[in-house]
Amino acid sequence: MKYSIIIKKSLSYPFYYIHKVKALFENNKSIIILMYHRIIQKSISRVLLQEGMYVNPDTFHQQIKFLKENFAIMSLEECFQKIKKNTYGNEKKQLCCITFDDGWKDFYDNAFEILKSQDACATVFLPTDYIGTKKRYWTDHLAKIISGIKQDEKIIKNDNSNNIINGIENLRGSIAERYEGSIRILKNLPMHEIDNVLDELGERFNVYPGSEDRSFVSWEEVKEMHESGLVNFGSHASSHRILTTISEEEVMEELLQSKNKLIEEDVVSKSFVPFAYPNGNHTDRIARMVEAAGYSIAVTTNRGWNCLTDDNIDRYKLKRVGIHQDMASTDTMFACRIHGLF
Repeated sequence: MKYSIIIKKSLSYPFYYIHKVKALFENNKSIIILMYHRIIQKSISRVLLQEGMYVNPDTFHQQIKFLKENFAIMSLEECFQKIKKNTYGNEKKQLCCITFDDGWKDFYDNAFEILKSQDACATVFLPTDYIGTKKRYWTDHLAKIISGIKQDEKIIKNDNSNNIINGIENLRGSIAERYEGSIRILKNLPMHEIDNVLDELGERFNVYPGSEDRSFVSWEEVKEMHESGLVNFGSHASSHRILTTISEEEVMEELLQSKNKLIEEDVVSKSFVPFAYPNGNHTDRIARMVEAAGYSIAVTTNRGWNCLTDDNIDRYKLKRVGIHQDMASTDTMFACRIHGLF
């Protein structure tokens, strides 16, 4: 465990128990939207996991129990209906919405069962082109490549490689650190450039995308969860491309194709379709395009709470608080993470 995490874990106890955190639960004039990605036991994952992308099932179960004790957990739609009608003040606890990005299959396998056991609701944002397919994110392909490299081995030994490849070549550290560093270098590139880099890396190490088990939920699973009444769905664009790296025409195609697919599959209410920006990247212009495409709200990865009394709040730029295992593995760390102390 990293020293910084050990220190934060130790500090979380006095912060919590001297009520510096507990007192913050008493104000019901704000809404917190939590952002999760994967609920999976890291030790059994067959691919490298980014540290900020997962929570262990046991930890998630405890977090839901904690949230039920301290918050009024609501769906995004229910919460924003209360805001629209100005009835949120009737709640004795602060409003909390639980959201998941990407629609990973482990949400269905692990998180859904926990939500059912605790009678808690959540919203899952789906990249609709991936649902029910064996497609994989480029980050998983990268993970397979990086996993096959010895810790002290250079990634590329080709003087003719481009600057991006050279940047990846110069990364050092553990496999996990090199994986995280490679993602940081690649993630804001246009998809065709990422594909070119992965092709070159794949040729160097003889690692290519395979027809493995699917990573994402199927439409049958989506419909089952929707019918439970506990899981709502929204759009994470169609191809999950980062919207700031493509043209406005392509952005609108992503928005409309995804929304129409969700409506066609009958897993959203036509009157309320939420959106989550892939990787959180957005601009004022893109936010207005999301609104024009008929979405009801949009969430970012910008960290923070949303003040309900702020007349200037932009419901297409809503903030969230990202939750992951290393920063929220105990109740006290979870509380500190929620309130921005960590």
